[in-house]
Amino acid sequence: MQEICEKMCPILTAAEGFVTGMAAKMFTVAGPVIVFGTLASVIYGVVLMLTK
Repeated sequence: MQEICEKMCPILTAAEGFVTGMAAKMFTVAGPVIVFGTLASVIYGVVLMLTK
């Protein structure tokens, strides 16, 4: 078991690179915006469908 940890631990604790770090930071901001925007558009579409 320790043999596996010695091989895997450096991989698990490695720092993120510039590209993957930037993508992770952008998704933390963009994720909620995408979710709430999609939810708002679905609610708006349902309201329009019910009123016509």
